[in-house]
Amino acid sequence: MFKFKKNPPNPSQLDNVLESLCKNEIAITVRKAKSNGDMHRSKIGGKPSVPAGFEWPRFEAENYDGEIANRPLSFICQINLEEIKAYDKDKLLPDKGLLLFFYEQESMRWGFDPQDSGCSRVYYFDDIIVLSPVNLPEDLNEEYRIKEYDLRFASKTSYPGFEELDCHIDADFDWEEYDEALERKGYDADFERHKLLGYADIVQNEMLTECERTTIGLYCGDPESYKNTPEDTEEAINEAAKDWILLFQMASIQDDDYELMFGDLGNIYFYIRKQDLAKRNFDKAWLILQCG
Repeated sequence: MFKFKKNPPNPSQLDNVLESLCKNEIAITVRKAKSNGDMHRSKIGGKPSVPAGFEWPRFEAENYDGEIANRPLSFICQINLEEIKAYDKDKLLPDKGLLLFFYEQESMRWGFDPQDSGCSRVYYFDDIIVLSPVNLPEDLNEEYRIKEYDLRFASKTSYPGFEELDCHIDADFDWEEYDEALERKGYDADFERHKLLGYADIVQNEMLTECERTTIGLYCGDPESYKNTPEDTEEAINEAAKDWILLFQMASIQDDDYELMFGDLGNIYFYIRKQDLAKRNFDKAWLILQCG
């Protein structure tokens, strides 16, 4: 643990901090779909590959027009894990099978309320042979049927956003110092991208403590909700927040004839506890939406 509270860090100290925090991420590039030949390939949108008898996930909530309904989730993304295992430098993900991500777009929950549980789902199927594409639910609104895109992957170095630093180190330096240290590393954060693992590209505030608070039943939708938390509970939350890591980040998409928006050009983030990832308990993932 680095501690700089009494004396500001010099540049070499900051460089050492970055080295200690460095993670590997799998950067994802989106391109227009060219072929439907491989039904199990990694992709955004289209039809997911699932086992026989798959029950499409649904979520009951109020939309922005005040209408409450039990709606089907949108199929967001499918990752063929064999395609990315060479880029998973730390071997955190399974090396075979499919990961599927779903999110209910019409109510567009933000993940700061415990009642948002179920607005997103992550499924892991380890045996591709038994999977086949399934049609989208008939009552899924056309607006929330996501256009299909092919994916490319690359290994990339990842560093935490300044807003997240206090979750990892005990340091006292400002944003400019940290930004200069990142520049020395040649690192340029991009808030409009897709990735697996690594650190989130933060639009608003850090999300690790928010994941912990909401999943233990605490509301995080306004500053007042934090004021009555007992000190010992707050300490336990801050410690437990260190167990959460980014699983998948997906940005809004815009091209010539299609637009997929999360809020106002925002991102959705799927987080998971390290121990749940190790045990392949992907149903324990939690989603947060952020936008500008």
